[in-house]
Amino acid sequence: MPIDEPISKATQLFTAKRVLDAHWTRALDRPWRVGGCLECRGRNKCPQLDWAIELIAEAAALMFQKR
Repeated sequence: MPIDEPISKATQLFTAKRVLDAHWTRALDRPWRVGGCLECRGRNKCPQLDWAIELIAEAAALMFQKR
């Protein structure tokens, strides 16, 4: 895939799932909290975790819309 092509929604969701998994498995004492990935250790916020949660929430909201 050329680098200038847009990233598909499926690829974004796959990446978001990996970010969520990293936070869950690396922060067993405090799952889903900051401190679960190597980039956010020692900080109050994690932009990767925030992005992943927002993307998953958007996908869930779209899936559960009433028609």
